[in-house]
Amino acid sequence: MNWAKKTGIKKGDIVFLNEENDGALRITPEPSKIENNSIHVVHVDKCDNTKVLARVIVGNYVLGRNLVRVESERRLMREQIQAIRAVTQRLLGIGIIEESDRHLLLQCSIDPKNFPLETVIKRLNVITNIMFKESMDALMDRDMELAKDAIAREYEADTIFWLLVRLLASAQQNRVVSEAIGIVDPMEIMEFNQIAWYLEMIGDRLNAIAHNIIAMEEKRNDEDEDLFERLSQIGLIVFTMFDQAMKSIFDGDLKVASDAVDLYDAVGQEEESLLKELLEHRDPELVAHVTEIAWELRIIAEDSPAIATISIDKVLWGENDICTVLKKDE
Repeated sequence: MNWAKKTGIKKGDIVFLNEENDGALRITPEPSKIENNSIHVVHVDKCDNTKVLARVIVGNYVLGRNLVRVESERRLMREQIQAIRAVTQRLLGIGIIEESDRHLLLQCSIDPKNFPLETVIKRLNVITNIMFKESMDALMDRDMELAKDAIAREYEADTIFWLLVRLLASAQQNRVVSEAIGIVDPMEIMEFNQIAWYLEMIGDRLNAIAHNIIAMEEKRNDEDEDLFERLSQIGLIVFTMFDQAMKSIFDGDLKVASDAVDLYDAVGQEEESLLKELLEHRDPELVAHVTEIAWELRIIAEDSPAIATISIDKVLWGENDICTVLKKDE
């Protein structure tokens, strides 16, 4: 009875029965009965600063809430309004539909059915892939415009990332949403959530690399080019790891995933050799930038095998030729 009241089920309404993997049955109201039309109120006066306010709005977006009312007991300050506008510009599908001196009403109009999960993941991967290539080309060709392009792309990467997190959180709460975005097994929610976080972190690393490339440009000399060539070679190995790891996710190829993991030792050896030579370099500022780029590449090199491991687990979880089930009586 409590469930019926909570979901708004009445006599004569349609419900759906779905069999879970473990044999349990799930009862689901028809989609129109479970749409979330509640208004969630954010009390600005309880937020210590505009950064907290922005994070609270992002949190409501991620949780799949469609209507968020931001209100204050007194007139909203200019910096608060600016923070709200800035954060909504970085979130896809959300905007201000109502405003007064003491409140703003935000509405998100995203329909999950229009965003198949794999398509969104592929888009984030493409952006990260391009950022990687632009950063490495900027390093080798000393093309600062490419480095700036890589930095600019992080804005779109963040937008797609938060959309992904919203879709996954909604899928976890609602089976109808889960099926609409293409999730068949609940295990996939956890796997795609990990992949999304790794892609977001790699994008942040590439953003830091691009900033360092620009910062050290004035310190570079022709006699240092062999140093940067070796650094770019490390970047090429790391990019290959990352690219193979993501391909294995989409193609379900265990061998490609395993090859990505095997490249990790090569990155460690090249980095250690490069850092030893850096100790003899004269310009400490240049050394600091090169060291930081090498460090960021090393972190990406650690994230890529983690992605490949998820791919291996996905292959083994489904039907495959490598592992078969042997019953006890066999």
